[in-house]
Amino acid sequence: MATSHVSYAPQDAAATLRRIASNTDPWVAFGQFVDDWRRALPDDRSGLVAQPLPAAPGELVRWAALLAASVESLCVRDGIPTPEWTSRPEYRLSEPWFLYPGWRLRPSLLIDTPVPFRARNIFGGDRILDRV
Repeated sequence: MATSHVSYAPQDAAATLRRIASNTDPWVAFGQFVDDWRRALPDDRSGLVAQPLPAAPGELVRWAALLAASVESLCVRDGIPTPEWTSRPEYRLSEPWFLYPGWRLRPSLLIDTPVPFRARNIFGGDRILDRV
């Protein structure tokens, strides 16, 4: 009897946005990307962010901006060169996006959110990538 071998391919940032565009729960897809980053060997991480994100129309712009901020933050944290595509102006939201509803948390989110996210007008505090 032959056995089949199923190989797992880590989900890169571009695949993450494509999954979100195809109606996968955005937080699930985003969490899988961050999990795959964490599990990847240091030398393999740059491959997870090398491909630019696909076009992001409508509501996808928010998720593309969140991915760009996350990629920048993860790369800086892990000493990997940040891909140029993350600095595209379309990944800067015109309106603030607070990841947690309500006004009570907003003052702390404005202060505690890391620069890569704040620079893109995304506010979620200092543990955005830890809570995924």
